[in-house]
Amino acid sequence: SGDDPAPASQRVVVIGAGMAGLAAARRLADAGVSVTVLEARTRIGGRTWTDSSLGVPVDLGAAWFHGTEGNPLVDIAEEVGVRTVATDFENVVVLADGAAVPAAQVEAAVGDWPTVFEDLYAAAGSAGPQASVADALAPLVDLDDPLVQWCTASTINAEYAADPTELSLRWFGQEGELDGPDVLLPGGYIQLVEHLARGLEIRLGAPVERIGYDDTGVRIQTPQGPVEADRAIVTVPLGVLKADVIAFDPPLPEAKRGAIERLGFGLLDKVVLRFAEPFWPPEPDMIGIAGRDQPVSDLVNGLRFTGVPLLVGLRGGTNARVREEHSDETIVADVVAALRAPDPVDAAVTRWAADPYARGSYSFLAVGSSPEDQQALAEPVGDQLGFAGEATHEEFFATVHGAYLSGLREADRILG
Repeated sequence: SGDDPAPASQRVVVIGAGMAGLAAARRLADAGVSVTVLEARTRIGGRTWTDSSLGVPVDLGAAWFHGTEGNPLVDIAEEVGVRTVATDFENVVVLADGAAVPAAQVEAAVGDWPTVFEDLYAAAGSAGPQASVADALAPLVDLDDPLVQWCTASTINAEYAADPTELSLRWFGQEGELDGPDVLLPGGYIQLVEHLARGLEIRLGAPVERIGYDDTGVRIQTPQGPVEADRAIVTVPLGVLKADVIAFDPPLPEAKRGAIERLGFGLLDKVVLRFAEPFWPPEPDMIGIAGRDQPVSDLVNGLRFTGVPLLVGLRGGTNARVREEHSDETIVADVVAALRAPDPVDAAVTRWAADPYARGSYSFLAVGSSPEDQQALAEPVGDQLGFAGEATHEEFFATVHGAYLSGLREADRILG
């Protein structure tokens, strides 16, 4: 309305110092707005988390730029002078019982996988809201073949962080894709995170418990005490909104609550192993493991981006959720056994579902949900409450560039 204070004289609180929150706070601060970022964790970066405990930086959360053409993260990387290394997911060797499966055999089993996906996308057109990807996949492939099981786990469970039974068939493949390669950052996402965070007022260890809002502004409760501002941008993961651990007063509108309930929030976990010597060929970018419910479906060849003998195992969906209950020792032993590998000298294991400030990895369009839910999640509530994060980006959900763009969107909404 006409009597609103000019944006620059407003106080804005950004909840969450992940990529969406930092993008919003950076844009607002650069425009002269007074911004405070509240972060529950004792570190910034959210679901990007660069860990150096194994002697080299490894991203235990988001790791890739998915596509480089028109990706805003590439511009930041160039500004900061960040090195990137392309990953070719088709440059893969598949192991069964620790031995490489001949390429011709892999090709025979999963060579027309692109056609399978085309058939899934075609089936999506006429699918009802309750149809799952699993419904359409079962008649197309032999799900008892260990190579098909690997390919499914790799291209669906690990890619979407969800099982085919959970994914909406109607909206499968709905996400936007950027051209150019997927690239890893040998120095880690922390380089971008710290660049965006420079000079911002960020309060760590400040989980938000309650957000009160009305026409006069917002009042936010944290264990460190209350914070008042004219507006807030909520960038917590969808998993945190689903868990209902933040009280909104008044409650969020029904459309938004319904969207939070219906949208899926998936899980992708990592098992990172460092070895004394490489026991695998240096050439492939990826190593796959044939069979169903393997301890990891794929491993990224760390020699390609760190130069040290490191493997980064990936697992997604229910398989990942079940294994979060296991001890680190069991988890590492299971991967070592599947690889028929020597014991590693060091390891790191993620449990994103158990993390109270993530409660999973990234969003997906679940059976019964639709892009309308993503739009509803992105809608502001009055003038006071904005929402950002990868789950609010209809085109690039489940990506860091989607999170980043959603933060800019909400900052620009305030700057008008």
